Amino acid sequence: MTVPEQTQNNRAWHVVGLVCGVVAIVSLYALPSGIVGYLIAIAIAAAAVLISHASARRHGAFRAAAIVGLGLGYLGLIVSVGLLVVRLIRMFAG
Repeated sequence: MTVPEQTQNNRAWHVVGLVCGVVAIVSLYALPSGIVGYLIAIAIAAAAVLISHASARRHGAFRAAAIVGLGLGYLGLIVSVGLLVVRLIRMFAG
């Protein structure tokens, strides 16, 4: 595989990493609030983080897009876990 072919392949990885990060954020708003919804959002965000990590390791012109997707994936993961913790604390406290 030549260098331009690798760059073209990495560009697709970078865009997929960005899309996964955006999906992780959108899933917070699209899924119903509740324990099951938060667990699904955590699973989506964890998958987005894994895919974005894989795409951010690759060199190419759109590497910054993959890094933004990675940041969005982590943000979605942190928010989902935080919302789940608050929901569980409210459920068991009262």
